[in-house]
Amino acid sequence: KLSTYFQTLASKLSVFVDNSIIIPALSEYYLEDGNRRHYNLLLGAKKAGISMFINETLLSELVSHLRMVKNKYYNMFFHMEDFYLNDEFELLFIDEILIRAYFYAKKKGQVKDFDKFIETFVDSQLSTIREELVVYLKEVFGITFISNEMWDIKVNEEEKTKLTEVLSRKKDHDIKAENDAEMILAIYYLRSKNGESSDSGIFGYKTWWLSKDTSTYRAVIESFGSDKYPVSCYIRPDFIYNYIALKPSSDEVDDAYNEIFPTMLGVNLSYHMPKEVSQVVQEKI
Repeated sequence: KLSTYFQTLASKLSVFVDNSIIIPALSEYYLEDGNRRHYNLLLGAKKAGISMFINETLLSELVSHLRMVKNKYYNMFFHMEDFYLNDEFELLFIDEILIRAYFYAKKKGQVKDFDKFIETFVDSQLSTIREELVVYLKEVFGITFISNEMWDIKVNEEEKTKLTEVLSRKKDHDIKAENDAEMILAIYYLRSKNGESSDSGIFGYKTWWLSKDTSTYRAVIESFGSDKYPVSCYIRPDFIYNYIALKPSSDEVDDAYNEIFPTMLGVNLSYHMPKEVSQVVQEKI
């Protein structure tokens, strides 16, 4: 029953996947399966039937991030490769996770150069990066790109301005604050449009933002109070892990029962009462 419950829940979820999940997942490509935390999270969510999306805001952020990473590598690390490859301790001080992942992969002989590393996901020239990312994310993780027009998402501009102002005090730069405000309000718009509510508990909501950055919900409360948007737009990666991605399917549960119960029956058959007790029972029968 538990397995079926969470399987049903998963099939109803519509989750926008944040770059705080996607970028680490890309960085784990060359790791062994057991060490791919974010990569396996997305694969598990896909297998469980969760509908995952990336919109214009998140895609633009991802494109900008990959362009920044490439520029940073060639400006700061290209001429220092031997230094970093010869001293693994220094790799810990590379702040960009994709660049750090590249060095670990090259150290193991898994890639030849940085361009080949980038070409694992998109063309290294990044000339058609948007289109290639849309295809890659869909094919590998089942993450579908949607535009605001496709779902007719209309964000209230006054609310967006107000929320952006509050987020600007918490974020590194204004563009990130504006993007987050757009994303947060898009989630709430879709919940309202689809008639989602908490009448049946927190799982009455099916539209969420899968992100590690859950602290910005405080900005929503500060901007609009606790009544307008009473439930956070975020769903935590740990929830997907513990209750959905690692959940056995109904078939797997059935297989387990088929294996366990004959074994338990065998144990019961091999166990017998002391002889004197058996004799009394048999006489009574």
